[in-house]
Amino acid sequence: MQHENSYETHDLGLAAALRTCGYKLIGFEPTVSRRIAFVFEATPSLDEAIQRFWTGQLPVDALSYFGSVKLLKTQIHSMV
Repeated sequence: MQHENSYETHDLGLAAALRTCGYKLIGFEPTVSRRIAFVFEATPSLDEAIQRFWTGQLPVDALSYFGSVKLLKTQIHSMV
C-alpha cells in the first residue's frame, strides 16, 4: 500500500533492504490479519529502489542487511 507521503510493505526482506539503503522507517502498522506493515517515508527515489530490489539489482552490504533484519524482527517482537 502506498500513501501520498509514505510507503507500506509487509515484506521483511524489502523493509530490511530499504532500511539498509538509508530510507527512513517512520513506523509500524498492525493489520487486521495480524501482520505488520513497515511504513517508510516516501522519497523521489524510493520507487526505483523497490523495483531494483524485486529485480535483484539493489546492491546492499550483506552485514548491514543482516543487521537490519535482526533489528526489524526485534522491533516487531517488542510490539507483541
